[in-house]
Amino acid sequence: MSPLLEKYLAKFDRLIENGHYNRISEAYQRVFAWEELPEVPFIWQDLPPIPDEDWPLFEYNDTFADREKMLLDQLRAPFFHYQAGDYHPLNIRTNYGTVILPNILGAEFQLTETSLPWAHHLPDRDSIRRLVEAGIPDPYTGLGRTCFETAEYYMETLSHYPNLSQVVNIYHPDLQGPFDVAHLLWGPDIFLALYDCPELVHALLDLVTETYIVWLKRWKEFIGEGNDFTPHWSYLMRGGTMVRDDTPVMLSTTQYEEFVKPYDQRILDTFGGCIHYCGCGDQFVSSMVTSENLYGLNISQPELNNMERIWELCQEHRIVLLGIDEAFVPQDARRGVVLLRSWERNHPQ
Repeated sequence: MSPLLEKYLAKFDRLIENGHYNRISEAYQRVFAWEELPEVPFIWQDLPPIPDEDWPLFEYNDTFADREKMLLDQLRAPFFHYQAGDYHPLNIRTNYGTVILPNILGAEFQLTETSLPWAHHLPDRDSIRRLVEAGIPDPYTGLGRTCFETAEYYMETLSHYPNLSQVVNIYHPDLQGPFDVAHLLWGPDIFLALYDCPELVHALLDLVTETYIVWLKRWKEFIGEGNDFTPHWSYLMRGGTMVRDDTPVMLSTTQYEEFVKPYDQRILDTFGGCIHYCGCGDQFVSSMVTSENLYGLNISQPELNNMERIWELCQEHRIVLLGIDEAFVPQDARRGVVLLRSWERNHPQ
């Protein structure tokens, strides 16, 4: 262990007080139980003044091939949020981006200058057919294997720090959602394929979904977590997975119900969990909230959505809005929501 890593982990470990995780966990359990709370759980979008801002900052590419730097980079936000006193449960991940499942399925990827990696699409429809015919790959390959090795490094390193090892959660990496992964594998031609060869699209979605399930089951066994409450991003959530539906915002309601919802449902039936999407999902959210074993939505761009309607739907179907800007929910909201709160907005100069 390098002196740099030892210095910062020891500092964070000394900061942790007993009871932090229990306070956070109880709050999230009460949110998902639809209890009315005296204080709605929240995460600071922009941090208030904190006593100690000394934590190293790395470019993403420097962390990709260096597990020590990745661990320090992942602990940066928990260190700050712990001091800020919000409801961040101190979560970290193996941070290899959206290309993990595509890479397990055979897609190449590349690093950009400073951001998460990009997937290289398979070259043509014949390549998609060969991928489907090959069946479920070994999940312990490519970046799939790297995630396990990095998580093992995290656990071994943190084991030397009794307080951190008790409160820091390692959450599942970015597996996207079935249609998102199919899009990363196929590229923009998948949108034409919805009309030209829908049976091949379904075959690919079936393969992606089963690979997702196989990999995540192995991950949970390795990490030692179930599907009751699990960490993700800055939250604790009910269920075992966070499905991403970013690409489906470009589909119609009918296409969502044929090519997205059934495959998401198979994952939710296996693990339960929440769904995230960027962009506008007004065309499918009324259908999405009726999914079985769906407990929460994370909508990252509420300004693009009909949030009044989404709030009504979530209240009706008891779907928690997870990490929503407080400007987009009723001021008297006391249940079914975890807020993003702005320090600067609430404390103008």
